[in-house]
Amino acid sequence: MRIIRDRVGRTWPRFPVSRRRLHEPVPSRSFHAGLEAVLGYHRRVNDRARTGLPPWDAAHYWPPDARSILDVGCNVGAGLARAYGLGIRQLHGIEINRHAVETARIRLASLPGVDPSHIVHGSADTLPFADASIDVATAIETLEHVPAALRPAVFSEVWRVLKPGAPFVITVPAQGLFAWLDPSNIRLRCPRLFAGLSRLVGGRGRELGYEGEKHDIVWHHHFSVRELRSLVEPAFRLEVVRGRGCFVAPICGGLLFPFYRRQRLHHPVARLLHRLEAWDLSRATGETFAWNVLIVARK
Repeated sequence: MRIIRDRVGRTWPRFPVSRRRLHEPVPSRSFHAGLEAVLGYHRRVNDRARTGLPPWDAAHYWPPDARSILDVGCNVGAGLARAYGLGIRQLHGIEINRHAVETARIRLASLPGVDPSHIVHGSADTLPFADASIDVATAIETLEHVPAALRPAVFSEVWRVLKPGAPFVITVPAQGLFAWLDPSNIRLRCPRLFAGLSRLVGGRGRELGYEGEKHDIVWHHHFSVRELRSLVEPAFRLEVVRGRGCFVAPICGGLLFPFYRRQRLHHPVARLLHRLEAWDLSRATGETFAWNVLIVARK
């Protein structure tokens, strides 16, 4: 980190934020100090203490007495494993990628008291869980992968399975100035370029496991606050809207592409990129410049 401090230090330019704030601004600090704070947070999170989580962390908004959680788009179960570490034992998840479901079940089956059969393969517009049975639901970077026609049904189903007063915590890409930097849309915007890069890098991509499903990989949609409000209300009560990050996160996402393809996410460079991405997302940002948005909707 010495190189970053020497070359940038306190001269790191603070990007402007719009006057229409999505959340209270965080105190001004240098790039190096902010990065050190995020690295320290990543170390502290390994202690699995639910108290003291910062407001840019989705788990900050989980009820302290929650006993059950539903992760919509749980992928390989990393979010549910973290929920277990934070004290939640009844883990439920749904994922459309069958290979990810298999990986998640294997991962969570080793945790004492967890029933891996609650990790189901399917689309979130039809949830196989009982009414009013879940204490908290999450959709972390998920809704942008759901076709627009199915999104209202997803919110309706989550509302059905949540207990009265339970929160639905969501993070999605924001419709800010830097949405065009989204590396996930290269496959659809420039298919030949994506195919060439994939052959060059090798490995395998996200497309594995979507064959024959209800929907395939779709355009990585970026949401405006108005659009999110129209999906949430009136069934839910919108409590928190927080713009997160700016342009560092999408750049890091693009640089992480070869590490994802080759399953090298524990490589030191990949870990550094993830932490830089987390640092960017820790910054409260106005709607115009936000790369991502976190919302909390309550039943």
